[in-house]
Amino acid sequence: MASAGRSAKRSVRAVLACLCLALFLALFCAPPSFAVSAEEFYKNALAVQGINAFAATCQSAHETGFWTSYLWKNALNGAGIKADKNWRNSGRPSIKKSSREEVKGQSVYRDSYFRVYKSLDEFLLDYRAKIARDYPLAVKNSDTMWGYFSSLQKGRLGSWATTQRYFEHMADKAVRLAPRLLGVEWRAQMLNEYKQALSKGLLSQNEIKIVEKKLASVGISVSQK
Repeated sequence: MASAGRSAKRSVRAVLACLCLALFLALFCAPPSFAVSAEEFYKNALAVQGINAFAATCQSAHETGFWTSYLWKNALNGAGIKADKNWRNSGRPSIKKSSREEVKGQSVYRDSYFRVYKSLDEFLLDYRAKIARDYPLAVKNSDTMWGYFSSLQKGRLGSWATTQRYFEHMADKAVRLAPRLLGVEWRAQMLNEYKQALSKGLLSQNEIKIVEKKLASVGISVSQK
């Protein structure tokens, strides 16, 4: 009986030891969570000067599938920013991945290196640097989301993405996220920023059609413009 009691106590201690080890590993050794919400991304982007925080949030939502993509989960890369030779040769981290691009209207997959970041804020600072360097029109027109979206297709080295529907994708994310991020006056803000873009002559006729269609879909009357 005494032997059985000692054996039972040893079993209990072994179980407790395993539970303590599992708790330690869960608390201190688990990989970091890369989960982020649109609200969190937008809040952090508001602190970064030189970009349109809402437009940047829409762009990242599209590029990452609302922060669920492989690049986001493994590199905190919120906009598909590639790692050129200068980045890699300097010893900064990168990750290799196959990504889809459009070439003469056809979808192709190419292996590319992408930048790896340690935090959302580190990504946002590098994103700002890229916008300032390669998309000066986006900086100049950061007071209107629509002008910012359009400027992403007029960069120093070309468009941000190869797809011809990039502006449409941005407009789609804008009308989806505005009610969550821009407050009760989100409709008025979207319309006013559209007026700004029109007055500056920033939008092509095709972009105007896209914006007006998207605004109408959420009850914003463009006849008010």
